[in-house]
Amino acid sequence: MKKIILASSSPRRIEILKKYAEITICKPETEETVNSFDYPQTTVMKSAFEKASSILSKCEEDALIIAADTLVYLDKIMGKPKSEEEAFQMLSCLSGKTHSVFTGICIIDRESLKKVVDYEETSVVFHDLTKDFIERYLKTREYVDKAGAYGIQGYGELLIKEIHGCYNNVKGLPVAKLNSLLTNHFSVSLL
Repeated sequence: MKKIILASSSPRRIEILKKYAEITICKPETEETVNSFDYPQTTVMKSAFEKASSILSKCEEDALIIAADTLVYLDKIMGKPKSEEEAFQMLSCLSGKTHSVFTGICIIDRESLKKVVDYEETSVVFHDLTKDFIERYLKTREYVDKAGAYGIQGYGELLIKEIHGCYNNVKGLPVAKLNSLLTNHFSVSLL
């Protein structure tokens, strides 16, 4: 298998992909700018492409560069909260409702410069959350650096009533979709 470079410093993405392949981790140097009213699909694909491209310019070896970006969408894009107050507002807004989690994926083959960009969407249904419950969740500090102010793999699982679609997409890397893209476009399989 070709060398894989993951353009990410996300512990969740690293954990998911390390299960299937030896990877080199390179932190992308891009600005995360989100316009709340852009299309979520376009936003995550553009961001994933920018992350992968930032690594491409620094990489001199033959490798597949993989990048991803995840956001939460409910009437508008919800990125990572900048404060506990913003996290409280996000979780209050998501309470009792169904929202979408979008992850954009970009794969670039350094040798051929072939690029593939796509996305995955998962629907997540939240329980009705009380103010007290949200405040207790925020005390865990799990919301920090998480799109939509929660992490499904931690205490955030208590917020969720059900999901429809890929669980790993909500964690930040839809590995089944990634494997499909690698297989169909680069003749590489994670298994």
